[in-house]
Amino acid sequence: MNPLEPIRLGFIGAGGICEQRHLPNLAKMPGVELVAVCNRSPKSSRRVQEKWGFARTADNWQQIIEASDIDAVFIGTWPDLHCELSLATLTAGKHVFCQARMCMDWAEARQMVAEANAHPQQVAMVCPSPFRVRWERKVRELVASERFGRLLSVVVISASSVNRDPHQISWRERRELSGLNILQVGIYAETLNAWCGDYLSLTATTSISLNKHDAQGLPVEIQIPQAISITGTLSGGIPCTEFHTGLAAGFERAEILLCGSAATCRVDLLAQQIVLHSPASTIGEVIDTVGDEWQVEADFLAAVRSARRGEPWQVSPNFTEAARYMRKMQAIHDSASESRLVNLSDDSGSPSENSRDTA
Repeated sequence: MNPLEPIRLGFIGAGGICEQRHLPNLAKMPGVELVAVCNRSPKSSRRVQEKWGFARTADNWQQIIEASDIDAVFIGTWPDLHCELSLATLTAGKHVFCQARMCMDWAEARQMVAEANAHPQQVAMVCPSPFRVRWERKVRELVASERFGRLLSVVVISASSVNRDPHQISWRERRELSGLNILQVGIYAETLNAWCGDYLSLTATTSISLNKHDAQGLPVEIQIPQAISITGTLSGGIPCTEFHTGLAAGFERAEILLCGSAATCRVDLLAQQIVLHSPASTIGEVIDTVGDEWQVEADFLAAVRSARRGEPWQVSPNFTEAARYMRKMQAIHDSASESRLVNLSDDSGSPSENSRDTA
């Protein structure tokens, strides 16, 4: 079989990151056919079709999933449709690439994992955290080195002004569209899962302190937290503390601190660099400012081609792996709403591993 036999793609919800990253990269790759696109309006679908060279537009998402000339579906809608579209795509015998945030809540994540496990011949991937893609290899190397020592604790700080405007309400602030997802907590969760392991237990407190109004000046109830604090224990008994806020005016910060017995690794996501701080110096040593290239689309296509040949394939995160950060989001919600510690290690409903992905 020709390794570059065309992979025919359909897009449902081609906006945001799809136009910023997925489509530009796919457009450069051989063996890719952009067959059909369906956005929320015909006008938007036509614009994307003309800009990126899709063969046609679709009137609804069902036409994309049911099309006999489409092999794989990219889902770029808001999270409220991710579960339904992923299940339908897998049931239709197609491969699926689902945009992060994976879905609305833990219950939907479990449905998606179960469906992926029921179709082991089909690739099911969630878009990974850009933090993880760029820095994971170098961070893992550094944390495993003698220069870093033994991991003692982890700190996450994420502050921005995304929720600051009282007259602007994005889909990320609407519970009916975003579910239990909060700010960029899910992106950091996947990154921590990969670098340091999952939470064994956590306690979370959340707040909604800025009232908002619509274009007519009427009050709008905001149900998604604007700030959140998390304390807990990661795998191996490592303590972890996180603070996330969207209410920081004129200030932005995004970093992960990995505190080791010999040094501290600071991943500065705004300055885009890894810095090593040691007791011997008050000035940190810049370890890396480049990181690794984004090749997410190539990884997905390679897995699809392996699946076609009946060979083992692997993507990261697959649905099982991505569901772990949805489990964390559920734990945060439960802890904050019920004022209690949540023990994630006792969860008996955790998704089972997809044997195809770990072959």
